[in-house]
Amino acid sequence: MQLPARNTLAIVGAGPIGLEAAAAALDHGLDVHLFEQGEVGSHPLGWGHVRMFTPWRTNLGSRARAHLEATGWTAPDLGACPTGAELVERYLEPLAKLPELKDRIHTHAQVVSIGRHGLLKDDLVGSPERAERPFRLLVRDQGGRENYIHAFAVIDATGVYATPNWAGTGGIPARSEIYLRPQLSYHMDDVLGPRREVYAGHRTLVIGGGPTAATSVAALAKLADEVPGTAVVWVTHTPAASLYAAKDDPLPERRALYERARGFLAGAHLAVAHVGGAEVEGFEFNSATHRYRVQLAVGDQPRVEEVDLVIVNTGYGPDDSLYRELQVHECFATRAPMKLATALLGAAAGDCLTTPAFGAEVLANPEPRFYILGHKSYGRNPDFLLETGYRQVEDVV
Repeated sequence: MQLPARNTLAIVGAGPIGLEAAAAALDHGLDVHLFEQGEVGSHPLGWGHVRMFTPWRTNLGSRARAHLEATGWTAPDLGACPTGAELVERYLEPLAKLPELKDRIHTHAQVVSIGRHGLLKDDLVGSPERAERPFRLLVRDQGGRENYIHAFAVIDATGVYATPNWAGTGGIPARSEIYLRPQLSYHMDDVLGPRREVYAGHRTLVIGGGPTAATSVAALAKLADEVPGTAVVWVTHTPAASLYAAKDDPLPERRALYERARGFLAGAHLAVAHVGGAEVEGFEFNSATHRYRVQLAVGDQPRVEEVDLVIVNTGYGPDDSLYRELQVHECFATRAPMKLATALLGAAAGDCLTTPAFGAEVLANPEPRFYILGHKSYGRNPDFLLETGYRQVEDVV
């Protein structure tokens, strides 16, 4: 095999962090190529109808913005909060079309696995000699054809939105969940847009106690105001009193969402029924009625809810199968890289606005020149901001 140049960098994931890393890599003279299994910004497009909590000023990377402004691009209103679709259409897509980047971004190119050429995970453990072997990426195109790409540095910026958590108690699948998963929703359906007819007039069970679940419930409640017969059963593992605590939140969008959520939990909307302190035990689907029987345990009491649709909004986590043959030390609690996970636990910030950023040394893995950046670097810790990811890029690249 002919060795690639020492300045080669492969980036996996064409979201905000991956594109910022590509722009920074060009500024530093690296030979960079970026691989994305879908379209540019596919994850933000997946929740494109949802407005972000944070304004444009925190969602623009300095390197990417400089490249765009050099072409005459004008930033949106920096104080406004974009939707996921606006983030892609007004920022990521123009960035990906820049002459210096467009031929280096390979969409519909799925990186299936990453290894070191000629080395297994347990070879040269902890040795800097591993850095002398290039990374080997197996890449699959839309037609199923596979090729190898080699580079001397890799950044995984794939995020977590593609790997939702299970609904079952203990974080494992509920009974029949694996079988029924293709027909359940695990993301943020646009129930007031293209998916309106699916949910209108039906009873939907929403599982989860975070901002994603609250967003789904709020949208369904609005749909219930417009379409009679629409109803929501909101199931959370945590009791209502411990959810969405009131505080002086500097993010107006999040503050407003949590206020609505507290109202739903208190029974303020007749179409929303909350079941707190519940665990999801199993699902049954009746193919004749096209309805689900969801088996719950509330305390020590069994309970069954019959619904037309199920939305599982229990959060997202990292997919570490991509780098299983690399020497990555993962936290046993959050599944984030160990150094960063330890730093985050030590910071004990508990909120994205107060969680500090950490430098390249903390972001490093035992595997030389392999970095996990962006939301995936936080594992299951949700306290991540795009501006934190941009600082990660600046430190690492």
